[in-house]
Amino acid sequence: MILSRPKLPKILENSTLATMVDDGELEDVQLRDVDGTNISIAALDLSGVLLDKVVFLGAHFGRVTMRDVSIQASDLSSAHLSNGAVVRAEFVNCRLTGVDFSQTSLHDVVFKGCKLDYANFRQTDLRRVNFVDCTLQETDFGSAKLSSVEFQSSQLERTVFHNATCSKVDLTSSQLLDIVGLSSMKGAIIDTLQLVTIAPHLAHAVGIIVK
Repeated sequence: MILSRPKLPKILENSTLATMVDDGELEDVQLRDVDGTNISIAALDLSGVLLDKVVFLGAHFGRVTMRDVSIQASDLSSAHLSNGAVVRAEFVNCRLTGVDFSQTSLHDVVFKGCKLDYANFRQTDLRRVNFVDCTLQETDFGSAKLSSVEFQSSQLERTVFHNATCSKVDLTSSQLLDIVGLSSMKGAIIDTLQLVTIAPHLAHAVGIIVK
């Protein structure tokens, strides 16, 4: 699947965490090696921005808009990024444990080499999203809409899909362990080996008794 990748300027000026907090926006800049643990910003607009080795552990953003953003080697664990919009963005080698993307639109987004355990994607609209070499233990996609989403070489363990809507969701190269809400995954694509693995759980989900 071909995604629209982030379009960052060739030259990015350096910015500061104070500027981001005070202005509520960053445009065509880079922010490196800063610690914004537990910061709170009512609304944040990022456009043409590189975030490298930043820490937003437990940060709270009332609403986030991201366009053409690259976030690398950063820690956003338990950060609140709900009710936002993320377009043409990439998260590379990031720690996103428990991050809250609920009720957010994610379009043309790549998560590569990320830890997404316990992340919240409830009621999120995911379109053209790739998860590559990621871990998704107990990640929650409940009531989410997933369209043209690929899980590549990732591990999904007790990942939740209750009441999700799936269209062209490719799981064929990933490991599936104890998936929750299999009956809601109509439209997902798996291979025959994966089918053997999940068959008992699928039978249970649709009420089939196996003796």
